[in-house]
Amino acid sequence: MKTFQELRHGLEQAWDQVAEGWRHLRDRAGAALTRFYPLRKAGQVPTREEAHARRGASWGLLAAEVIENDHAVEVRLEAPGMASEDFDISVHDQHLVIRGQKRVSRQIDSGRYHLMERAYGAFRRNVPLPSPVDDSRAEASYQDGVLVVRLPRTEQSTRRRITVRPDQ
Repeated sequence: MKTFQELRHGLEQAWDQVAEGWRHLRDRAGAALTRFYPLRKAGQVPTREEAHARRGASWGLLAAEVIENDHAVEVRLEAPGMASEDFDISVHDQHLVIRGQKRVSRQIDSGRYHLMERAYGAFRRNVPLPSPVDDSRAEASYQDGVLVVRLPRTEQSTRRRITVRPDQ
């Protein structure tokens, strides 16, 4: 009987660790999980690339970093396999909204796929901004699979230290 109780206790501990890991992953990277929608052209026969995209994954990770200093907010988004013209970026309700389209590029002419984990198609990723920004002066660049968007903070959002005077 003691062995059964030890086994049960061990399984409960293992389950708790797995559940803790999933909670941590969801809390830390849940927003990075992004839905991709393969583009559909009404009335047209899909190209080989479009058919390939439909067979691929419909979810992918677009991991982001948000860095803030006294002058700007910088958002870095990992989006490999794209070109700078594939992005549409805007600011809406204190969120940086990044829309894009990851296109299939035919890299092999023979053989068959056994594993297709890369996601293709249109996507939208919303990144919350920590302070108000001046989107009219924003700058963006894309290099080595990383999109970098620099958003100057507005004057009203700059930090100012407030000194507390002693009672008189």
